[in-house]
Amino acid sequence: MTVKLIAHALIKNDGKYLVIQRTDIKRGKDNVYPSYWDIPGGSVEEGETPREGALRETLEEANLKVNIEKIIHEDSNYDFEKKAVFTRLVYEANLVDGEIPKDKVNNQILLDPEEHKNYKWISSLEDLAGEKIVPYLFELI
Repeated sequence: MTVKLIAHALIKNDGKYLVIQRTDIKRGKDNVYPSYWDIPGGSVEEGETPREGALRETLEEANLKVNIEKIIHEDSNYDFEKKAVFTRLVYEANLVDGEIPKDKVNNQILLDPEEHKNYKWISSLEDLAGEKIVPYLFELI
């Protein structure tokens, strides 16, 4: 059996949460939860802690530096097809210095276009009414 650890950062700024929309295709393959809204995060790499993984993934996916606070969510599930246990940790996070670095040309957050196609700052999931949302966000926002 394989064990996979996934770490995410729930970033809050000025009373709003950052959500990012997944691409349909990720690096040439079908993406998991295509076009769903999610938060920055991904697999923890060998030799790093979950906290370090959440920091790295946030920088890679949204070009944001954050301060990680406490763990606010954990869930685990067994994937029978992959014969693997997936455990997700979500950390509360705040922007370093409260600044949102943006692309100087478009004045927007720079997303990794291979993984995400859009972002929004939301107050609640009602701001995404009618959109596809990864299931675990319903417990967080």
